[in-house]
Amino acid sequence: MADEVREFKLPDLGEGLTEAEIVSWMVKEGEEVSLNQPIVEVETEKAIVEIPSPFAGTVEKLHGDVGERVNVGAALVSIRTDAGAPQTGRREVLVGYGPDESAGKRKRRKIGKRGEEASDNGAAEEEVAKEEEAVTAKQEAEPRRLQSVPSDGEPARTHALATPPVRKLAREMGVDLDSIDGTGPDGRVTREDVEGAASAPKKAAAAEAKKEQPAAAAAAEKEEIPAAIERRVAGVEEEERIPVRSIRRSIAEHMVRSYTEIPHVTEWCTVDATEIMAMRKELSAAPEANGKKISPLPICVRALVAAIRKYPRVNSAWDKESGDILVKKHIHVGIATDTDRGLLVPVVRHADQLNVFEVSQEIARLVATARDASIGAHDLRGSTVTITNVGSFGMESGTPIINSPEAAILALGAITKRPWVLDGQIVPRDIMTIALTFDHRILDGAEAGRFLRYMGDLIEHPARLLGVL
Repeated sequence: MADEVREFKLPDLGEGLTEAEIVSWMVKEGEEVSLNQPIVEVETEKAIVEIPSPFAGTVEKLHGDVGERVNVGAALVSIRTDAGAPQTGRREVLVGYGPDESAGKRKRRKIGKRGEEASDNGAAEEEVAKEEEAVTAKQEAEPRRLQSVPSDGEPARTHALATPPVRKLAREMGVDLDSIDGTGPDGRVTREDVEGAASAPKKAAAAEAKKEQPAAAAAAEKEEIPAAIERRVAGVEEEERIPVRSIRRSIAEHMVRSYTEIPHVTEWCTVDATEIMAMRKELSAAPEANGKKISPLPICVRALVAAIRKYPRVNSAWDKESGDILVKKHIHVGIATDTDRGLLVPVVRHADQLNVFEVSQEIARLVATARDASIGAHDLRGSTVTITNVGSFGMESGTPIINSPEAAILALGAITKRPWVLDGQIVPRDIMTIALTFDHRILDGAEAGRFLRYMGDLIEHPARLLGVL
């Protein structure tokens, strides 16, 4: 008759327990097991439990790793066996005793298929009874160990008694509990027994090394790793102190004041910038560009101006003295610029009065003078709204801090090729993410969101700028 794979599920261990943790597997996949051979040790809230195999065969699969919790009724192990081979009528579960139990009080349960006590009759009952007597006799002869008797008559396997914490410690320290003679009550293995067994090989090896090479051993004791590290880092300073002066101190104070005084909120919008990329090529080829390439930034400044005209409170400030909102009538756009001296914000004044070529030229002038430290104080004051182009250093987006006392700052992310759904088709497009950080005292989330979406629409369809400017 052909072999079949039988699945053994975690039996009901009684006392209302619904799960158990796998402590150790006593067999491996591919290993032959005999009827009633212990295959796994599990830990419940009550005790350590050793579960025997309900049938003989070859271990096909172990369903769970050490430390994993298994529910009653869940697959525990699959065993390939002869289809005609009989299953056991009862399964004996050997239960280790807890800290308050003596050898004479250890529990021994006969678990049937549904967890109730199984009752056989006839020859099977007699055979099990004899086996039980044999096991009990051996347990009484050696109360220090839990014993399991394989059905093939081989010598009994013994397992040391220990509480779950001690078993866990032994696993962590790589100590075989069964090789230790316990010093606790009834021969139970204690924590001290495990620690002593773990340190014994190290002490023996150290003693042997000292005996063979006393000078080298003495030197090795003094030559500790920390001392070697100290020599390597000798002369290396623990830290570097960088004095914060001038612009960096001013930037730090301004950022702290802005972040602590203004309730910041950021919203994002991802848009298709393909049309802007096409427009910049056309603008760069125009005579008004004077041979200079037009970047997407000047076009975005013009889109910002158009969006502010529709949502003017983006271009405002909070008056701390009166608690009023001051809506600015002129649009002066700050351009956050990275320099060797720190972050500077030169200002494109009256950006609403400049065309895209003029905006591009002014941005180029301001950035150049900011970076070569020739910029004047006038060009660094008076912005009413700010743009930061985080895409210039490859960032997708960000949550910029508002340039106080302004109401908002717009972050432009990197423009990259990405898959985009257009007219029901997925196509590669130039995509960018724009983010608006705003003062929640001045703008509500809905109004800021409508502004950002309108800004995104102008980026996606820049030709509309001709009709709104």
